[in-house]
Amino acid sequence: MIKEPVPFFSDGDEDCFFHWLKSIDAVKDFVGGPRGLEVTLTDPVDDPSLRELIGLLTRYGLDMKWLRNLRTEQNEGWFASEKMYWHESVFKD
Repeated sequence: MIKEPVPFFSDGDEDCFFHWLKSIDAVKDFVGGPRGLEVTLTDPVDDPSLRELIGLLTRYGLDMKWLRNLRTEQNEGWFASEKMYWHESVFKD
């Protein structure tokens, strides 16, 4: 679940957000609801897509905790590394 950025700063800002989300290969679908965007992803999520999701959520200042569910044995070396700028935002409560 992604909470939509509030507020978008312009129509173009909103367009850019959704264009970026749609362009991520692992994003199969998303639908808006009262709690935010319910995003359907491929399983597993490939590394480039995960990096794009990290970038998108970071850029728009969105909650990144749900990304912790995308940690796998294959990506934990870089994704869960405490050296990465997103580590605290994703893995710390």
